Amino acid sequence: MTRVALTWYVFEQTGSPQALGLLTVAYTAPVFVGGLLAGVILDRFDRRTIILMDSLARGLLVLLIPVLYALGLLQLWHVYVVAAVYGLLMMIPLAGAPSVIPSLVDADQLETANALETLSFTLSNVIGPPLAGLLIARVGAPNVLVIDGFSYFLFALPLAGMRIPAAQAPPPSKSAEDTGSLRNALGLLWREPVLLSTTLMFMAVNIGLGAMFVWLPLYADRIGDGGPQVYGLLLGVLAVGEVASAFLAGGLRPNLPLGALIAAAEILAGASLALLLVPRAALIGIGLFLLGFFTAPLTIWAQSLRMQIIPDELRGRTFALLRTLMQGAIPVGGAAAGLLLPVLGIPVMIGLSGAVIGLPGVVGLRIKPLRAAGTPDRFGSDTTSVV
Repeated sequence: MTRVALTWYVFEQTGSPQALGLLTVAYTAPVFVGGLLAGVILDRFDRRTIILMDSLARGLLVLLIPVLYALGLLQLWHVYVVAAVYGLLMMIPLAGAPSVIPSLVDADQLETANALETLSFTLSNVIGPPLAGLLIARVGAPNVLVIDGFSYFLFALPLAGMRIPAAQAPPPSKSAEDTGSLRNALGLLWREPVLLSTTLMFMAVNIGLGAMFVWLPLYADRIGDGGPQVYGLLLGVLAVGEVASAFLAGGLRPNLPLGALIAAAEILAGASLALLLVPRAALIGIGLFLLGFFTAPLTIWAQSLRMQIIPDELRGRTFALLRTLMQGAIPVGGAAAGLLLPVLGIPVMIGLSGAVIGLPGVVGLRIKPLRAAGTPDRFGSDTTSVV
């Protein structure tokens, strides 16, 4: 809801694709700094406590926007600052969740647990964006953030009661050099072709999605009567596709290597955007549904592979490093779209986004270790590497 509300507020205030691109950059560029620090913190301190503190801090941060708005003090730069601090802290839950999950479930439950983590994002996205679109028209975009701000406090309650098994907690006696260095995480990323190839492929996906975050509000404003309701509805359709595939990916185990499935899904995700080139409501809805349907399992499948490869003592730093690189690609796409959209127009940007998302999947099918990774007969073994 917050992303929709702030995006629409900036669009209403400026009508500028450059301003929307800057918002995307503000949301995601600080991940580069915060992500690397988050990994070190998650490996050095209790992960549950760190995620809990992050929730409380971000709840207060988000509530600043409606408070400033109510006082008549809200300015555009406030939105960018809040988005930037949000991005700075973003990697704590994004890296913290996969760092904690292997301590909570058995190895044969990882794929289902990862699907549940994805569902925690996608289910809320089915309701959040359309509801935000309706509320923006009635109470104003800044006031929508009241709901999101309090939701962080609600999330803190189950976190406060959660207990990680002591035997699985990070060893407390690590030296500062062991817990504070990213060298081992970088070395693991470089050595493991599955980690490296999926990270590069997903960076490409996020560049394409970052561009989409810029052109989609303008695209939505040209459909029917336009407005925030249409924009929220489009994001809701995208999320329905994500939920559908997350349920399937968590409950079904295809008799194919996960690496090959990742590459094929990325190709199909990129191709789905071609349907948006035909300005018909049904095709637009199908295209966004399929985009969500083919992108949601990417995280589930890749995360299951990564959890088999990454040792516990490196999980905080390695997951933070991987997700920082991947999330850090979003502002690249957003900034590029902000510059290119006024020159190339929406149809060309749709085609470019689809190509950037889909073509790396073609390359991925040619990488043998990735293509064979996660074969059904070996998946879930006790080896430290799936490849």
